[in-house]
Amino acid sequence: MIYKIKGTLTSALFVLAVLLVLSVVVLTPMLSMIVLAVVFAYVVRPIARRLQPFLRFQSLAILVAMAVVILPLILLVIFCIDSLIHSAPALITAAKASNIGNLTTTSLQNSSQLAQYFPSNMYPYMGSASGVVETAVSDILRGIASYLVSLVQSIPTLALELFVFFMATFYIARDGDRIWAYVDMAIPIERKGFFKNLIKETDNVLKSIFYGHFLTAMIVGTISGIGFYILGYPYALFLGILTGFTQVIPFIGHWPTYTVLALYDLFTGNYLRMVLVILLSIGLSVLDMYIRPQISGKYADIHPMIFLLGFICGPLLMGLVGFIIGPLVLGVAYAALLAYKESRDAMVPEKKTEDSP
Repeated sequence: MIYKIKGTLTSALFVLAVLLVLSVVVLTPMLSMIVLAVVFAYVVRPIARRLQPFLRFQSLAILVAMAVVILPLILLVIFCIDSLIHSAPALITAAKASNIGNLTTTSLQNSSQLAQYFPSNMYPYMGSASGVVETAVSDILRGIASYLVSLVQSIPTLALELFVFFMATFYIARDGDRIWAYVDMAIPIERKGFFKNLIKETDNVLKSIFYGHFLTAMIVGTISGIGFYILGYPYALFLGILTGFTQVIPFIGHWPTYTVLALYDLFTGNYLRMVLVILLSIGLSVLDMYIRPQISGKYADIHPMIFLLGFICGPLLMGLVGFIIGPLVLGVAYAALLAYKESRDAMVPEKKTEDSP
């Protein structure tokens, strides 16, 4: 018994497993950045391969591809933060001017605009709803302000995380084949079929996510931004980005932004623009129902609930990067399930052949 324990503790696989576990523990503070770097390296590598014949050097092609993919995202984040900072005073002023918190049943009954469109028996409910709206708006503004303050306070940590992210993206994009060679070496021969299917299904899932969901969100966000600008909404570009972001989330889509804008036009009396923005929203819904299945169906048909749980649970566990990592982790888990099913289905005919006389 003692010799078996000694043999296990001194075996190469045991020592390697212990060192790998300790390595994961050491990398825990930056693990989310490394996982995010793997995701972006997956996008960067095909672009770098196409650029390499023109730029000659692989490292230069990867750096240019990283700039093409990552820098626009960073600029979008900076623009959104700047828009929030500049729009916060206007939102507070508009909330105070609307005097939502002081709405009562009596003041609603004296409103000539509401009397034209709403029956008097709805006034008590509208008075109660106004208090809920005021509380929700104040909580949202307070949450945004506290998040911006915490973001400023964490600038040193954020800079370090970005440094790790950029370096990891570069080296994974450049040396990903070497990393896979080490992984392939550790896979037993009888399990190589499963991992081959896993890679194939993971690639299909990632393409479904990137093309079917992110590309659809980019199209909807771009059309929304242009539409908001034509209709005369302030901060049209920011609203378009916000619409594209919510469009990625299943069961939610672009409706939150359009609902708020339609209600804003309703209460400000701009009924023509309200009708136009509702028609634009309906048109984008039809476009989404056509584009998303057409693109996603070419690669992997993933249930929307998987993405919804990923978008909700990912940020709760990993912060802002969880919006990307959460759906991807669940998507890869779904790919592993498909790969296991394919491997099992492939083994069934072999067993039948062996059992047959």
